[in-house]
Amino acid sequence: MRRFALAICVVAAVRLSADDGEQAALLATVLQKAGERVEHFFTRAQSIVCLEVVTLQPLNSGMTNQGFGRIVESELRLSWQPGDDGRPATEAQTLRQLLRVNGQSPRQNDWKNCTTPEQTTQETQDLSLLLPSQREEYRFEFRGETKIDGRAAIMIDYRLLKEATVESHLLEGRDDCISFDIDGGMRGRIWIDAATHDVLRLDQRLHGLVEIPLPRKTRLLPNDRPYWTMERWDTSIRFRPMTFANPDETLVLPESRSSLQVTHGAGTPRLRTTTRYKNYQRFVTGGRVVGN
Repeated sequence: MRRFALAICVVAAVRLSADDGEQAALLATVLQKAGERVEHFFTRAQSIVCLEVVTLQPLNSGMTNQGFGRIVESELRLSWQPGDDGRPATEAQTLRQLLRVNGQSPRQNDWKNCTTPEQTTQETQDLSLLLPSQREEYRFEFRGETKIDGRAAIMIDYRLLKEATVESHLLEGRDDCISFDIDGGMRGRIWIDAATHDVLRLDQRLHGLVEIPLPRKTRLLPNDRPYWTMERWDTSIRFRPMTFANPDETLVLPESRSSLQVTHGAGTPRLRTTTRYKNYQRFVTGGRVVGN
């Protein structure tokens, strides 16, 4: 689940020549402007549809491929409704429509496969941490300046103040497939465009081991372990400008996402997931669709 206002709680580590006050002011300004860009992204992305291609690859103990991977293609859209005060809500919803599995039309069982991305509405919270309503839940730390993809960028580290809690359950209709949600316990780094304040890259990882409680039905023997242990959950998302015409518009949208999960005791203890976002199209007035 990874649940990820203008009060900002900032603990800034000085890395450049400016004093503490200047560092804190700079960090606050960057976070505010980046939050405004995220709001703009969520608002405009509601008119965007793309093809999401997800490759799920089990790994062996040497972190090389083990067996055959699984490729899931879906149409992806974003839904983000305004709150009661007219401002955007704090959480966006990702809407997927399953199209193909391993190049073929999906079969009934493909919807309930343990290594298939969720095909129902799910929360999209990677960028939500920069929204004004959520920043107070994090500690942010200025980490200096760099370049990424040829763009000057500001690096900011973050840590979710809430410690990890986990909920787990059996996937409906399956006694051998456990679904779990981790709320909290994450930290990472954001690269923000120094000129536009768009997010160029976002990395995230667990900052400690997490125990995943197992439903009692899955424990066949009295001495079976009552939990799995997640050792790693590393995620990296890259963004890049996408240009649309008629009318002309440039939006910074996700280009790729990669993640690595290492979970002791699980049936798939090591899993690498690689996602590509392709064929962006924009819906404009009158129901017209414009490609990028």
